[in-house]
Amino acid sequence: MNVAIVTARAGSKSILDKNVFVVRGKPLVAYPLQAALDAKRVSRVFCSTDGESIARVTEELGCEVIWRPEELCGDHVNHGDVIKHATEWVDARYPELENVVLLLGNTVMVDGALIDASLEILGGRADLDSVMSVWEAADDHPLRSLQIKDGLVKPYGDENRQVSTERQSYPKAYYYDQGVWTFRKGCVQRREGPNPWWWMGRNVFPIVRNWVTGRDIHTKLDIAFSEAWLEGYPGIREL
Repeated sequence: MNVAIVTARAGSKSILDKNVFVVRGKPLVAYPLQAALDAKRVSRVFCSTDGESIARVTEELGCEVIWRPEELCGDHVNHGDVIKHATEWVDARYPELENVVLLLGNTVMVDGALIDASLEILGGRADLDSVMSVWEAADDHPLRSLQIKDGLVKPYGDENRQVSTERQSYPKAYYYDQGVWTFRKGCVQRREGPNPWWWMGRNVFPIVRNWVTGRDIHTKLDIAFSEAWLEGYPGIREL
């Protein structure tokens, strides 16, 4: 049995009530919930939340609410602990559970096809623990990262490192793209995933997407990108 779990907490500060902020006529959390409902390989859809308005949208779509215990409420909680709680909550009620697709509640940039693709890969590869959607870094490569120290710009990490201006010379680097984390349920117990994604297990397969395809919403600029994605701007949905 495959399930999808959307995590969406109340009390966001970057945009007030972000997870129910209306984007193109729908509350934000409705998009990942609907994507999970559209996926052919998903049997049940849940939302882990501590917010009444988020729960209301979840139930209106016919999905089930996982209420977070008090110790997992607020903005300083480790997301992995929320994911572990939700996975164990579902497993206790549906012991036939095998795989979990974890989705963020503040993104529109997922669909049923992406979810099904991740489950198909995981189901076909016994050597894998999980599947993660990622994008490839370019100008934002970690070798170019900076920090501000004593009011001045410094290289992030080793201040004596020598880095070429030719980004083509860098080893390829990837970032999670706010799309899917699809994992076998036992991964939340083993805590062996690549930091900070410890719930993903040791063997994580990448689905590489266009960087624009994996944005979540934290600012008004992110909303503009999300609206472009929903409108089908040419090339924006390409894997």
